[in-house]
Amino acid sequence: MTTDLVIIIPVYDDWSSLATLLQHLDALDLPATYSCRVLVVNDASVQPVPRGWPDGSFRRLAGVDILNLACNLGHQRAIAVGLVSAAQTGCHAAIVMDGDGEDQPADVVRLVEQWQAAPGHIISAQRVRRSEGGAFRFFYWLYRLLFRLLTGRGIDFGNFCLIPSIHLAALTRNAGVWNHLAASIVRSRAPIISVPTFRGTRYAGRSNMSFIALVLHGLSALSVFSDIALVRILVLSLVLGVLTMVGLTVVVSIRFLTDLAIPGWASTVASALVIILVQAAVLTTVSVFSLLYMRSTKTIVPLLDAPSYIESVQRLSGGAAA
Repeated sequence: MTTDLVIIIPVYDDWSSLATLLQHLDALDLPATYSCRVLVVNDASVQPVPRGWPDGSFRRLAGVDILNLACNLGHQRAIAVGLVSAAQTGCHAAIVMDGDGEDQPADVVRLVEQWQAAPGHIISAQRVRRSEGGAFRFFYWLYRLLFRLLTGRGIDFGNFCLIPSIHLAALTRNAGVWNHLAASIVRSRAPIISVPTFRGTRYAGRSNMSFIALVLHGLSALSVFSDIALVRILVLSLVLGVLTMVGLTVVVSIRFLTDLAIPGWASTVASALVIILVQAAVLTTVSVFSLLYMRSTKTIVPLLDAPSYIESVQRLSGGAAA
């Protein structure tokens, strides 16, 4: 029996790196019973697909399809479109990876081997050591800390993962996948096994990920747990309000029932506590109405909405597909 794999690679303009990656994927030593097809999601690149690209034919890959999106959706939403398209092929598993070389092709084999040992699990690639600068590592640590505080869950992997078909069907119906794949996997409570990996070297060029884009990426992860985060903020604001009221009661009691108050002290402290109380009330009100709005608003479901963003499909012939 043939096991069908689909490798999903979102790309924006970086065609030279992708060509190198396809060569490496074509050389992977996967079992003979595995059929591997690549699905490139062209996120409305400014640079068109180069003529005659890629050079040469494929020996092991069953073929390469390019989904040309009608507009730029961003990395995460391009992945969501790819997941929906992969699910419609009836594949046994989908692998998501970046096309610049930082997700190493050799690790695809390791993900598949782990999946063979645990077929009901999502296999994630966990980077055991980061090679970015100190500033990036600090903000990444801060993001993970904030994520745990607001959601109660940990997240230590990115997009590079293998998703079996039994979980792929559920994820394509998960609205959170439209914003952040890894966070949606965590929230789905699907069983996850992490495989330690190291960050590879880019094949060409430099990363276009800016600081603002990284912040938006982190906020997108939190958006998947926005209802839980809002409830936690609501509880925190209520606790803060109660503590402030207790503080005001203590200040008033000291001022009028004892001789311990220093002149001017009570009014200063009371003013500060009132400001905190007003802020807690505003935060509580905003959290409640935001939560109610979210619960009554229709969300995007990738399975239903993603196909409308596909402008065309381009099939590249290869040696294995001919």
